[in-house]
Amino acid sequence: MVFLPSALGLELPRDCTIAAEAVSAVQRITSGNFRLALRLLSQAGRILAVNGMSVITQAVVEAARVSLVIGRA
Repeated sequence: MVFLPSALGLELPRDCTIAAEAVSAVQRITSGNFRLALRLLSQAGRILAVNGMSVITQAVVEAARVSLVIGRA
């Protein structure tokens, strides 16, 4: 697991981490688009808060993608 730095300006819990497969999913979905990656991770943070989770998993990233209607990757 990799710690998600707060330097991105995201409102995530301090103890939030992101799984390695989730990092790959974010890269695949956003194709390196930084603004889209921030939107996706912000939505993932909302999903974490609603579900009381502290780890961003691939399933959370996919749920965030569907919520934002980004499209298929």
